[in-house]
Amino acid sequence: MGEMATLIEGTPGSRPVTDASTVPLLRRVVESLATMRPGRYTVYLGRPDPAAFRADWEGEVALLHSARRAVVTTPETTPLPPEADRRDPGTGWLARTWFSAVLGDDTAMALVCSPDIDQPQEAWLVTDPSAVRRFVAAVEGELARPDPQLLAV
Repeated sequence: MGEMATLIEGTPGSRPVTDASTVPLLRRVVESLATMRPGRYTVYLGRPDPAAFRADWEGEVALLHSARRAVVTTPETTPLPPEADRRDPGTGWLARTWFSAVLGDDTAMALVCSPDIDQPQEAWLVTDPSAVRRFVAAVEGELARPDPQLLAV
């Protein structure tokens, strides 16, 4: 995760997840913020694998419906409900990063994994709201970068 580790590592309220078997539980904890209080949270999801999104379609759609605003970083081949704001992950670090970030007015939490949720080589749980906002800002910054292939045309 290189760039991600430099962003998250050492930040108060963040810790590496050393036991990959706890990742599904941590995902449910993070995402439950939005599902327990519908309409109060902004949800950012990184879903680089369309097949994994389809496999958990009902859970993902329920999460997106419960969000005040939903931004999903995923390829165009991934089906999304119409209220979700799709962002293309491009070819940078987002293309290899799976994440769930839930932001509210006073609280925020994120789970960040690389390269996927089922067998992460690296995973981080971020519970400090300012660190989660910094992570989301890094995601937005990566999404705003021009595509080098388009610049070469």
